[in-house]
Amino acid sequence: MTRITLEEPRAAGYPVVKRTALGQTFNGAVLKAEPRDRLKRGDDGNMTPIVKPNGKHAQELVVTCLTLPDTTAPAGLGDDESVPEPGSIVRLILKGKAFGDWIEAKKALPNGAVAVGDVVTQTTATAQVYDAQGNASGGEVTDQAAVDQARAKGRSVGIYGPLTLRAPKDGSEWFDKAVAAYRSLQAPIPAEAPASTGGFGVADDDDEPPF
Repeated sequence: MTRITLEEPRAAGYPVVKRTALGQTFNGAVLKAEPRDRLKRGDDGNMTPIVKPNGKHAQELVVTCLTLPDTTAPAGLGDDESVPEPGSIVRLILKGKAFGDWIEAKKALPNGAVAVGDVVTQTTATAQVYDAQGNASGGEVTDQAAVDQARAKGRSVGIYGPLTLRAPKDGSEWFDKAVAAYRSLQAPIPAEAPASTGGFGVADDDDEPPF
């Protein structure tokens, strides 16, 4: 019997979807969604929950997803990031307005509930520059060159955009892959495609995504 002591470090989690530039898109098939407390590092170096003015802990939503085609947003852990391949498992972390967008978007789903394989799409459309004290500086930015200039000056920049949720297409192979990934949650599901398409799934004449 192998003993796992409490002092042993845990394996790193799945890569986290990043918002690094305007015009990025993440498409994912939902595998699970779990709320958790938002944390901040205290003066003593320990991570503690963020407490709202009403005394409650601020929450964020961790959505584990199977990456779908046409994703351009990078994902990673720390500074190691790249655009995830279709079929790989990543985490989409939603907080603040993005969490609120999720709550609002799921109202349009059957019974108002998110199910395995539902498609979440997040795009980056606007940015906000912040000063050294964390206060917003100027209005919303929609030009990537302005974002790059602010970063070159050492300014902090937040990048934001809309989030949508919808049920998967009937007969989607990506729904089947999502169900398989949900049941295992151990390894990416290979995105195999017929040789005749040269891509993932059967190409539609109207260029709609196969999910």
